[in-house]
Amino acid sequence: MIANPADGRMYMELMNGQAGQSVDLGALRALTICTRVNDGEENRELLSIQGDREAAAVRIYSGASPRLEALSLTVELYTDAKDSPLTLSVPWQAIGRGPHDVLLRFSGHIVELFVDGVLVDEEWPMGSVQLENAVAQTYEGIEDTRIWNAALTDEELNGFIRDREGLMARESAYLGGEPGSIQYWRPRGFNTGVGDCMPYFDGEVFHIYYLFDRRGHASKWGLGAHQWAHISSKDLKSWMQHPMAVSITEAWEGSICTGSVIAKDGYYYAFYAVRAVDGSPARLTYAVSPDGIQFTKSEKYIDISNRYTLSSVRDPHVFLDAEGLYHMLITTSLVDGDRHEGCLTHLVSKNLVDWQEEPPFIVPGYHDEPECSDYFEWNGWYYLIFSNDGLARYRYSREPLGGWMRPAMDTIDCVQMRVPKTASFAGGRRLAAGFLSEPGRYGGELVIRELLQNPDGSLGLAFPAEVVDRSGPIVAQAAEALSVENLTGFAEQLWGKVEGEYALSFEAVPEQPTMFYGFSVASGADFKQGYDIRFEPSNRKLGIHETHCVGFREDEASSIYHVEGLEGRVFVEAIVKKGFIDLCVNGKRTIIARINGEHAYLRFFSQFGRACFYNIRISQLSE
Repeated sequence: MIANPADGRMYMELMNGQAGQSVDLGALRALTICTRVNDGEENRELLSIQGDREAAAVRIYSGASPRLEALSLTVELYTDAKDSPLTLSVPWQAIGRGPHDVLLRFSGHIVELFVDGVLVDEEWPMGSVQLENAVAQTYEGIEDTRIWNAALTDEELNGFIRDREGLMARESAYLGGEPGSIQYWRPRGFNTGVGDCMPYFDGEVFHIYYLFDRRGHASKWGLGAHQWAHISSKDLKSWMQHPMAVSITEAWEGSICTGSVIAKDGYYYAFYAVRAVDGSPARLTYAVSPDGIQFTKSEKYIDISNRYTLSSVRDPHVFLDAEGLYHMLITTSLVDGDRHEGCLTHLVSKNLVDWQEEPPFIVPGYHDEPECSDYFEWNGWYYLIFSNDGLARYRYSREPLGGWMRPAMDTIDCVQMRVPKTASFAGGRRLAAGFLSEPGRYGGELVIRELLQNPDGSLGLAFPAEVVDRSGPIVAQAAEALSVENLTGFAEQLWGKVEGEYALSFEAVPEQPTMFYGFSVASGADFKQGYDIRFEPSNRKLGIHETHCVGFREDEASSIYHVEGLEGRVFVEAIVKKGFIDLCVNGKRTIIARINGEHAYLRFFSQFGRACFYNIRISQLSE
């Protein structure tokens, strides 16, 4: 190691295939490694640092990472907090063949992986890197390696970027370009996703704060390491991405969890819970901002009594009533002996700082706790939204604090649109934002809905006009009605092959209320591997199901009920994307669901009756 007398930092320089001398650096909470990888598109070791007793500290290699099947440039960082390492990686397919400048920066609460100046992955560690009597070793394919016992500053990192003018081009190439629409958007990168959304309208700008996710909740050894990310728009068409609103800044913070934003006296207050790494109860707290962009943590915490399950306290939602009193709804369980009932705890405050506990706001009676609550008034009706198992439900009332009525159709979309929350928008409108879930993992694409209010106070859902892609060219349409009939069984009319992702619209008129009708997408013209989008008038049901499946195995995660008007003329608008289908029916109900496999072939069908399909139009989606 070479000492820098100016700042006391030391660094080690290694040549290709060279092992460094043993140097005792102790337990480090800061480290930077800068190296050049000539070509790593095969399984091989590239660099390793071992501490005392040959214990691994850092390993850089080319191979499949634990969470990526593709051949990747992979880094493992070991700390004394856990036996298993934190893993950062980027597929070689994303960055292309070498040479590449690779830089790893460990700053105590965060570790970042840069390739050619582009941040391609990050993790959130705890503990120290043990570098007592450390030895570094480089292997074939590595050169110009430098190791610091400190976290270099951003300005210092910029000095290692050989081509700053090409940085934006590399970001687009490595992480992917930005889509033309915010609908179905996710942050750029190969392991990112949108988590719980927290929309807020300040009278001019529509903000969506959301949990930024990497690895499907698997970061920081499964604690999630979520942070509040932020996008905003004035017109729902042009969106601005902002820096992290509320970040992990301490190693003890396991995750910055879901919450809500409210404004008071020219300041924005972000209320949230912090999941601790030691398993202790989450801490309810808040951060403050003068502009809704840069928040400062208050370092103040809000307590509730032990009549509730403190280990599950989360998702604070704050609102202001007509009398100027602030209310906070918190997800947890009410404890009654051995019995725990999921509920929303209720606190009140006059100043957003001092809170008083009230009786539970609602105990809905489901098997789990009501999550990600939302409360609002709209044209004289009061609404309460909460999610169970990810499925959002709502209740409504003419009174500000209930009693709450359950509508016949009490869900927001289907369970695959996870934990949506709402905010007002210009013109008396109201929008919901959630995310499209992925099987077996957390996070997905952003999904925005327009809420509709019926005369009886019940709610409907539609595609917001501003986020629907209707600009693409029409690639096919039917000049005449398409009639499909079979009174005793199944009939189909093959449309043919449709290239790429597309928007499909049509009107359908069934002649028998007990029939089934709809359309299908599949990978082949035989429709053995595909999905039926099936309308059932007599059941008032719409479902997206595999074309060949056992009837009683229909996936209720991709069905909605109490769909009115399916026995008459039905207008259908569908967005068919790689991996999922999004539908709006009669401009009043929506459903989004994942599909597995290709969607190249399209057909229309009927079963046990006759259906006519009018004004069929297919338009290409813009990229």
